[in-house]
Amino acid sequence: MNVNPVLSVAKLLVKNRKLKLVLLGAQFGYLGYKILKKRKRKNGSVEAIKA
Repeated sequence: MNVNPVLSVAKLLVKNRKLKLVLLGAQFGYLGYKILKKRKRKNGSVEAIKA
């Protein structure tokens, strides 16, 4: 699964531990958003085929 490279680079460059955790949470949130978006698109196409 691809990860947003901007978040990865920012996480590597930041020295503050709390900010790293915030960026890590943003990265997981983005991945979750992509998974849900893909799932909705997949379910929507199946319903369109049945109709």
